Amino acid sequence: RTSIVDMLSGAKGSKIVRDLMDSGALNEHDIVNTGYRRQQLRLFENMLYHDCLDEYKRDAMEKPNTKDETAWQHFFEQNEWIFGYGLSYRFNTILRREFAASNTDADGSGQVNTDFLTADDRFTAFVELKKPDTPLFGTMRNRSGAWKLSTELLEAHSQALQQKAAGVIKLENSRFLTGNKGQLISQRSLDPQITVVIGSWSEIKDDTDYTRRREKQQTFELFRQDSRNITYI
Repeated sequence: RTSIVDMLSGAKGSKIVRDLMDSGALNEHDIVNTGYRRQQLRLFENMLYHDCLDEYKRDAMEKPNTKDETAWQHFFEQNEWIFGYGLSYRFNTILRREFAASNTDADGSGQVNTDFLTADDRFTAFVELKKPDTPLFGTMRNRSGAWKLSTELLEAHSQALQQKAAGVIKLENSRFLTGNKGQLISQRSLDPQITVVIGSWSEIKDDTDYTRRREKQQTFELFRQDSRNITYI
């Protein structure tokens, strides 16, 4: 079966593209945008699997000494469309980076922050980023055949729940919160979805033992499916 890519790269490909543009179904912006996104996904893969994060800090950010977490935040902020794909197209606009989801204690401590406050036209959601080398599992199997989840993953889970609890109160009770561009945040925060981007699937995929790999995949998927309103990617 001929794929769309094969069809467009063939001798008749340029004519097909011209006809689509003439009909208004496609424009130059669409072509450039698709090419840009493909390029950014290649960059993402290189940063994730080929140790190119330092290169991104130096070339794209011009801040070679910045923290890894800050570099990942910068990448997602520059490519907020990725959240649209990852969150089923529902939330695809970043309202505020490093949103302070709570007020501070009397001594100035205790503030709860989330990496991104995102939204559609009506409702908000939260996104928390963890580094791709964050472990998902401990080193031991439970007696039931499931694997122990890592301390880092469970701490991220607890952190996400606190961000949701504090963020709902702040967003619903504060009347004049603004986004990164100075716009008034008018979206409601009602039982918001939280997405935690954490670890790497290679921790499961690269395990050479079939039984371990199967048990880890099952453990993580059961954890994901049973985590109400927290999506793990």
